[in-house]
Amino acid sequence: MRRTTLTTSTVIALGALVLSAAAIASPALAGRDQPAPASGGMVPAVNASATSEPSITVHGTGIVTLTPDMATVVLGVQAQASTAKAAQSSASASMNAVIAAVKRHNIAAADMATVDISLGPVYDYSGNKQTLVGWQASQSLSVKDRNLNDTGSLIDDAVAAGANSIQGVTLSVADQSAAAAQARAAAVADAKAKAQGLATAAGVTLGAPISISETSAPSPTPVAMAAPAAGAMASTPIVPGSFQVEVDVDITYAID
Repeated sequence: MRRTTLTTSTVIALGALVLSAAAIASPALAGRDQPAPASGGMVPAVNASATSEPSITVHGTGIVTLTPDMATVVLGVQAQASTAKAAQSSASASMNAVIAAVKRHNIAAADMATVDISLGPVYDYSGNKQTLVGWQASQSLSVKDRNLNDTGSLIDDAVAAGANSIQGVTLSVADQSAAAAQARAAAVADAKAKAQGLATAAGVTLGAPISISETSAPSPTPVAMAAPAAGAMASTPIVPGSFQVEVDVDITYAID
């Protein structure tokens, strides 16, 4: 059996290795709650007792009421003839007359747009068979009228010029940016008043806002209104009603 003899130099080398290993492991063994050294060699301080800041979170609502100032009207013409060419020609002639009538109401070219042109066969299905009896053409024009007091008259003149279809009238507000800003300011004021009331009731001092978020985008909501007296109506009555622009916010305030 071969016996291994350790020399003095070997013992010294082994002792150095043990000391080196102990030095590397000592931070983890001696202080497990200490963070690892940062890249620059510094150990960052950790405040284990840090807590969240006391706060109050409230919801605020701001509403601004507007009166519509614009109407979008879709006017249509339909024509039927024995041939496709005749039907399309008749519809085009009627639409040109409608466009001319609309222009007399000071409607800008940018506020008029063709939204549909269609042409198709017309069949008779009597007698258990399909028989071609002609062709039908239709065209539609979208018109933005920025003078609601004139919209009824515009519709009447368009019908007199050849429009035989009114596919819808949409009332809206052309520019609601100012109303949206007012609604936001009102929503923030509403939230602050609620927060102040809560702080006073709790016996604390209301601080600065920590966070503000808008939880709903401003969007006009129609509100029904009574129709005006019959004597005040145009031949085609346009009742504007009103719109509400609403903004909702959530605000968190610091308290002391």
